[in-house]
Amino acid sequence: MSDPDQRLMRRFQKGDVSAYEVLVHKFQAPVLSLCRRYLGSRCSGVDDVAQEVFLRIYRHNATYEPKAKVSTWIYRVTVNACLNEIRRLGAEKNRRMSGFTAVFGDGGEAGDSDTGAILADARAPSPPERLEEGEVAAHVRAAIDALPEQQRLAVVLSRYHGLSYEDVAASMDTSVPAVKSLLTRARENLSKALASHVLGDGARARATSADAGPVAGSSSRSHRDEA
Repeated sequence: MSDPDQRLMRRFQKGDVSAYEVLVHKFQAPVLSLCRRYLGSRCSGVDDVAQEVFLRIYRHNATYEPKAKVSTWIYRVTVNACLNEIRRLGAEKNRRMSGFTAVFGDGGEAGDSDTGAILADARAPSPPERLEEGEVAAHVRAAIDALPEQQRLAVVLSRYHGLSYEDVAASMDTSVPAVKSLLTRARENLSKALASHVLGDGARARATSADAGPVAGSSSRSHRDEA
């Protein structure tokens, strides 16, 4: 596995502080973004957690092993720092604060229209439907907020940081099958929560009918969606 950042990390491990500064410059934005999305952009400690990440990288650089990509290792350090902050604030209370707004940002980032990707639904909304996007976004925020913590983290790392299953697994200290299972359950939970709001009033009825048996014109698409 070729990772250009490993050369920087090896230099840093040998005492080259300038290599550390290059790593900070390269990963400062991704680390801060993950902290904001996981903890919530309104969390007052986001910047402090991001700073703590780089302090940990500086102090514990010797723990890095080249069998993993540097970026994956840094994401794992970030995840652990965020989890520590969640525990410090109180996991349940903080999780309620860090829902869909934490994932997409307060003002609406580029991923706002990517609900279809999470739900794996091929139906593109028509222009009239897009008029209701503000209302839909509110429901999606609540649905993401209600996801179990591990499912939400898997969605953030996979969908919005572009990590592969392998890198998500390494960042979360779990296995690839576990990551796939988390994403599948997250998609199912979001589909159920958002069926009537995102897909229209008939979606819930179609989902119910699918449980009972195939419905003409919808069975093949349902199988594609779940693939």
